[in-house]
Amino acid sequence: MLALIEHTVFAVVVILLVKAWVDQGASGALTVVGRVLLSLPGLRTAVRWFLAKEVRNFTSQIKAKTEERRTKEEEKRPQETTTTVHIPKQGLSPAELMAKMEQLRSLNQDAGEGRMFAYVYTGEGENFELQKRAFHLFSEKTGLSLEHDQLVRSFHEAFMHENALNPTVFPALRRFETEVVGMTSSMLHGDCHVVGSMTSGGTESLLMAVKTYRDRARDLRPHVRHPEMVAPLTIHPAHEKAAHYFGVKIVHVHVGDDGRPDVTAYEKAISSNTIALLCSAPQYCHGTVDPVAEMSAIALRHRLPLHVDACFGGFMLPWLEKLGYPVPVFDFRLEGVTSISADIHKYGFGCKGASVILYRDDNIRKYQMFAYSGWPGGLFGSPSMAGTRPGGNIAAAWAALMAMGEDGYLRVAKQLMSVTDTLKEGINAIPGICVVGRPHMTAFAVKADDPEVDIYAVADVMESKGWTMERQQLPPSLHFSIMPHHTDQVAGKLLEDFRTSVETAKGNAKLSGTGSAAMYGMMAKIPEKGIVDDFIIEFFSQLYKL
Repeated sequence: MLALIEHTVFAVVVILLVKAWVDQGASGALTVVGRVLLSLPGLRTAVRWFLAKEVRNFTSQIKAKTEERRTKEEEKRPQETTTTVHIPKQGLSPAELMAKMEQLRSLNQDAGEGRMFAYVYTGEGENFELQKRAFHLFSEKTGLSLEHDQLVRSFHEAFMHENALNPTVFPALRRFETEVVGMTSSMLHGDCHVVGSMTSGGTESLLMAVKTYRDRARDLRPHVRHPEMVAPLTIHPAHEKAAHYFGVKIVHVHVGDDGRPDVTAYEKAISSNTIALLCSAPQYCHGTVDPVAEMSAIALRHRLPLHVDACFGGFMLPWLEKLGYPVPVFDFRLEGVTSISADIHKYGFGCKGASVILYRDDNIRKYQMFAYSGWPGGLFGSPSMAGTRPGGNIAAAWAALMAMGEDGYLRVAKQLMSVTDTLKEGINAIPGICVVGRPHMTAFAVKADDPEVDIYAVADVMESKGWTMERQQLPPSLHFSIMPHHTDQVAGKLLEDFRTSVETAKGNAKLSGTGSAAMYGMMAKIPEKGIVDDFIIEFFSQLYKL
């Protein structure tokens, strides 16, 4: 019997070799031989060990080449890695950071010298100055201080046209990125094995998480043909976008009146097709942190990876916990958490767009990366979705973290949470409306608790007073994220206008039949949500026509 199996396997291999030779020539036949050899027990592990050794040698040579351009001060400083980099206890002064910027910038090759033939297509001059002025006009003002905004802009401008597509050409960008990843990891209680990448924003970070776990499942569980991920209904739509792009189904679990999912229902939603679990810290809709600890235990029981979407609150919740606020544990302290995403361009106070995606170890992150060795233009690889990655965003993110420091983040968190508490208390005191659930950070939602109050009509009245309202559904509500420009004075005026707007909208059928109140009311009554999706697509199609 054993001989028959051996002969059968040999015959199949020969047939594959002949077919490959006929279809693709000698290279095709060699590819088949290579794949057969790699399938032998232990050989693939040996090859990977050898490749890792060669890559370490190669990267050491690249880093040594970079070291030749370091200043004497830098030479005395040990090489920093993600195991040692932390957000500084006290933020560095602009003068210190500008001096550091000049040192690091000298590590990069200057495209203006004319010795580069890729990556940078622009140069200094009138056009560059125009771009800087445009960036000044339309860059986000954090509301922290003019000094902070100017510092972040200075770093962005200094590296605006440098490209992180090739980190060996721009070693300063590589250093910025690895240190940003390290600082974010330490803030979220990652150990020396946690690794990650910077991305263009929360959506790209979530795209990468879904893609990573899909590819991981393809490798480790190839029998799963229809991959699924389990998530609360409040999970950010970027997960849906990623699932749509990458052929994954999101299985939703409904949430209660407090905005949190039932963990029993969450676990029951797991099937043989489930390849990952998803949750939020907090979910954007209501500012509530999912029961991540219980979800972590579920992930461990079912041997599934768990991604925590902390894009919204990743740079706020850790500081609120340090201040003594009741923040549920959501980070790498939980054994079942295998990845976390956190946006620097939100409460990290960096430039748009900058986010970080972290993985518990490199074995997971490798599934995020893309490589293609068959292009005539050279060996191609990229760590994330984007090819070209603007250096300015990476440099500005590093500057923001170093300038804020732990003391800065704690100060701002305390200030914003004070305003948040004032608003929540004031809103709950207004007859007809209330805060949804029990938010954990500087964000919350407001709904009507009186059937005569249409919250969308309230929003229309508020907008007639000059406010911009963020409308939500399931249940109908309004979202509020509190930021540095929301001062005590602004909070007082908001509560005053809220009270009068509720009084105006209460029992007012005319208001409920016009404006956004009418549109949202109509959409809520359409049972087939595909029709609503078509409406949204048509809306954007018309909006972006000249």
